[in-house]
Amino acid sequence: MTTINATKAEFVNLINGLFQVQELQGKKFGLAVSRNITTLKKELQHLEDLGKPSEEFMKLAQKVNEISSTDPENSKIEIDKLEKENEELVTLRRAQMNNLTELMKAEISIELATVSEKLLPNEITAKQINNIEKIIK
Repeated sequence: MTTINATKAEFVNLINGLFQVQELQGKKFGLAVSRNITTLKKELQHLEDLGKPSEEFMKLAQKVNEISSTDPENSKIEIDKLEKENEELVTLRRAQMNNLTELMKAEISIELATVSEKLLPNEITAKQINNIEKIIK
């Protein structure tokens, strides 16, 4: 285990990278990936909770999606109208996302399992390596 210092945003990128490689073969590699996913989920849960939209906003988003898919050419006008009618809801969501963006800039330390280059599966791609590079020794 190694303590890694990074921003919360970098850890979010890391967990997404770990999800991308969790199907690759290798017992020790798989154990490290699994343990790190578990650790990062626990450490980053508060961000997920803070970023979760309200039910009211989800209903609005669903309406926007319906408008976009049924009438793409005129959707901008209809969506603008909906946003204006629900201005307070949209403003609250934007403030929520701005707050989350600021929180993502904070630097934290998390103890994670590292993976030696020797343990990397042969099938791993350069893109996948870039996404988990913080845990590769």
